[in-house]
Parts: sequence; C-alpha cells; structure tokens
Amino acid sequence: MHSGEGPIYAIKWRGNFIAWSNDKGVKIYDTETEQRITFIERPGSSPEADLFKCRLCWKNDRELLIGWAALVKIAVVKNRPKEQMKAGLPAQFVEITAM
Repeated sequence: MHSGEGPIYAIKWRGNFIAWSNDKGVKIYDTETEQRITFIERPGSSPEADLFKCRLCWKNDRELLIGWAALVKIAVVKNRPKEQMKAGLPAQFVEITAM
C-alpha cells in the first residue's frame, strides 16, 4: 500500500475508508474491497511536506478535507457508475469538488 514515498504524516480512518498523506500526496484506500481508490498529488506550489505537514479530516463518511499550508481541497468519494465499471478498477472514485 505504501512504499518509497517518504514518511506518513497523517492517517484518518472513517467507515471503510483510510486516508493517509506522505511526501508525494494523499492516498485513499477502501478496506471493504481492499483497493486503493485514488492518489491526490501534493500541489507543486506547496512548501516542503516536512515543513507544512498535510492535515486530513473526514467531514462525513464520503468527504475528506485535505489541507496543505494555505490550500484546502475537498475530496468526495463517489460510486462509479455501472457503465464505467471495468476489471481492476475500484468501485469508487474520488472527485475534487472544491479548492
């Protein structure tokens, strides 16, 4: 699940979703399906990850608030429509709804 991307700075668990941040960005994992749903890259303009660590907060079971220095992203976990389901793809995807 995690290797070669620096230390984990924050972990937040809500329902069957685990989100964690490292030097490269944020990953969200679904414990029910045992699949990583997404990777959200750390903004290139943000300060070094070890100086301004990422902050994570689940607003509810599907909305994750991600803070890097002066930037906040709202990531929403959504169910993938049946017509987009393909082998190997997770049943959910993440959409950034606001920054």
